[in-house]
Amino acid sequence: MTAIGYSLGTFITVREARRRGLPAEAIFDMLLIQLFVGISGSRLLFLLEYAPDKLNFRDFFAFEQGGLTFYGSLISSFIFDLLYLKFRRIPFWQVMDCIGLAMPVGIAFGRLGCFLNGCCYGTACSLPWGVVFPALGQPPVHPTQLYELFTALLVFFAVKWFMKIQKNHGEAFLVSTVLYSLFRFFIEFYRAENPVVFAGLRLSQLIAIGLIALCAMVRRQIDRSKQLRIMPETGVIDHLTR
Repeated sequence: MTAIGYSLGTFITVREARRRGLPAEAIFDMLLIQLFVGISGSRLLFLLEYAPDKLNFRDFFAFEQGGLTFYGSLISSFIFDLLYLKFRRIPFWQVMDCIGLAMPVGIAFGRLGCFLNGCCYGTACSLPWGVVFPALGQPPVHPTQLYELFTALLVFFAVKWFMKIQKNHGEAFLVSTVLYSLFRFFIEFYRAENPVVFAGLRLSQLIAIGLIALCAMVRRQIDRSKQLRIMPETGVIDHLTR
């Protein structure tokens, strides 16, 4: 399911890039390399959080044991994309907007895979939609995988709508990241597997807070750059933020 999600996300990204007049083939090449970068970053963050004793060459590539964390993929892929696009002299934030639209779709399929696999499950749930996973047995638990799937789809449609009114390049990616991080922060309270690391919060929640704050700062910088302007100052977004 993760492979399907990434493939569909790649299709959406490349199609959106072509629609914007960006070099679609170069971006497709970037996404192929990014696949391996993202998996490695995802695996690294998982081991740092859950099994630091397995930070060695053999255990790092033992993917059959499971263990990938989305934020590790997001952070490592962002850094790689920044370097790649700068090297190829392709407008960074325009490409990231394309990725911001596609990212929630990949997340949705990935979480469907988690649900089918029975991992990333929630705490005990007495609500009608509580799920019993065979490997866990009773009691029913929150299907946090489906919570994230549905919120990812909401993020997709929200970003698609926002693209019609965005004022600057890069804002669609920031909106996608902030909305996902916000939803993920609250869903984490119902996750059963993730340990508390600081002030009653899990690592994913701390990363979510950091990303939201970082996106707010980056948005201010983007808004000051006339080179990234899409709409004039009298655009819809200005009226919404007054």
